[in-house]
Amino acid sequence: MLLLALGTAGVMERMRSQQNLHDLGMLAERIEGRIAAQTSLLSFLRSFLVANDYRVDVADIRHFLNLRPENDLTGGMQGIGIALYQPTEDTAAALDILRSSYAGDQRIWPETDQSYRFPIVLLEPPDDRNRAAYGYDMYSEPIRREAMERAWRTGKAAATAPVELVQEITQQKQAGFLIYLPVLSPDAQSIHSMVYAPYRIGDLMETALSVPTDLGVEARLVDAKTGTVMLEPEQPVAWQGRFPIMVADREWVIHLAFRDPGSLFSRPSIITLLVGGLVAVLLQRLLQQREQRIAAEREVAREARLAAEQRGLLLDESKHRLKNSIARIAGIARLAAREATSKEEFLSALERQLQALAAAQDLLNPTLGGGVDLEALLKAELASVGGSTDAVTFDGPPLTLDSNQAQALGLVLHELLTNALKYGALGHAGGSLDVRWTTASGARLEWVERSDSIVDLEASGFGTRLIETLVKRQLGGTLSRTVEEGRYRLVIEWPLKQVGV
Repeated sequence: MLLLALGTAGVMERMRSQQNLHDLGMLAERIEGRIAAQTSLLSFLRSFLVANDYRVDVADIRHFLNLRPENDLTGGMQGIGIALYQPTEDTAAALDILRSSYAGDQRIWPETDQSYRFPIVLLEPPDDRNRAAYGYDMYSEPIRREAMERAWRTGKAAATAPVELVQEITQQKQAGFLIYLPVLSPDAQSIHSMVYAPYRIGDLMETALSVPTDLGVEARLVDAKTGTVMLEPEQPVAWQGRFPIMVADREWVIHLAFRDPGSLFSRPSIITLLVGGLVAVLLQRLLQQREQRIAAEREVAREARLAAEQRGLLLDESKHRLKNSIARIAGIARLAAREATSKEEFLSALERQLQALAAAQDLLNPTLGGGVDLEALLKAELASVGGSTDAVTFDGPPLTLDSNQAQALGLVLHELLTNALKYGALGHAGGSLDVRWTTASGARLEWVERSDSIVDLEASGFGTRLIETLVKRQLGGTLSRTVEEGRYRLVIEWPLKQVGV
C-alpha cells in the first residue's frame, strides 16, 4: 500500500513538473511576443516617416504614436526614437531638428573617427532619462554600430548585444539593449535614418513578470552569442526551465522558475494519495491530450503568424510603391502646370505622362523580383506612342530595372520618343534612331537620332525639365546632350545597385 501511495505521489509530482514546465514555456513566449509587439511600433514609425516625406516633426510623431504614460509604452521599452544619417563634418540638419523639437543648447556628441554619424534627433517620451541621450551619435560606439550595420545590410530589425544605455543617469543602473530598423532614402539607394527603441532589461522583465499580477517567477537572462548574463536574481534559484527566445534577430536564453513550486509529499495524507492513484492515471491521460491539443494550437498560431508577416510585407511594399507613384504624378503635374499655357495643354501633357507610367507598371514581372527588362520597356513605350521599329535599333545586354527605375526611365523614354516622332528623326523620312546601353560599373544608355532635319532640343520646356528631374532625382544619375548638324545625341548614366556598408 505504501509503495502504491509513493508511486502515485511520484506520478502526480511528474505531472506537476510537466505543468510547471509548460506554464513557464508559455511565459517565455509571452515575453518574446511582448518585445515583438513593441518592435512593430518601429515599423509603424518608419511607414509614417516615409509617408510624411521624411520630415522629422516631433509634434506629428508624438500625435501619431500617442505616447502617453497610461499607454504603458515604457514597460522596459525606454522610448522610441530616430537617429539621422549625417556626414561626420556636416551635422547641421541634425542640430536644426534637435533645436526645433526640444530647444535648449543641443549638440552632437561624442567625437568619432567614423566617416559618418547617426545622432539621436528624436526620442520620445521626453523624460529625464531620454533627454540625456539627445544628440548622442550611436554609430560612434562599436556594439551599437555592429547592430546598425546589420540592420542596414538586411533591411530588417536588428538587436544589439547587451550595452549600457546613455539614459542610465542614476546609481541604479541596468543592462540594456537597442533594436534598430533602417529607413531608406526616397531613391532606395542610400540610408536616411534609423528608427530605434532602447530597452532597460530589469524594467522589461519586472513588467512582464509582475504586471498586472505578480506571477511568482524568477528569471535569468543570457545573451546566447556573447554568453553575457543580462539579468540575475539576488538569491540562488533551482531553475525549472531553460528556453531560447528571439529578440529581433538575436537569440537570448531565459531561465525561469517558480519561487514556490510546492511538493506533493508535504500536503496530502497517504490515504489521499491512495485514493488519488486512480485519479492520477486519468489526469495523466488528460494531460497528454491537453499537450497534443496545445501543440496543434501552437502550430496553427505559428502558421497564422507567418501569414500575417507575409501580409505585412506585401502591405509595406504596396504602400511604398503607391507613395512613389503618387509623388511622381504630383511632380509631373506641377511641372506641366508651370509650363502649360492652357487647360487643354496641361491635360494633354499630364495624360501622356500617366500613360507612360501605366506602360511601365504593366511590365512589372514577378519572376524578375518585380523588375522590368530595359529592351521590353523601350519597345512598350515605342508602341504606346505609335512608333514603328523599322528605323529603330536597340542593342545592349540584358538589364533588369527595379520598379522605381522602370517607372522613372519609362517616363524619360516616353518623352524622348514623343519628341523624336514630333520633331526628331522618327518624324522625317530617312531618319533613324539608335539606342544602345552597357552595364559596366553602372548603367549607361546612349540615344542617337540621325536625320536631315534635326532641331535644337536644348530649350528648357516641360519635357526637358521632366527628363532632367527624373534622371537626377529618381535614378540618381547624370545626363548630357549634344546637337550637331544631322545628329542628336543624349547619354544617361545611373547606378545599378546600392553599395553596401
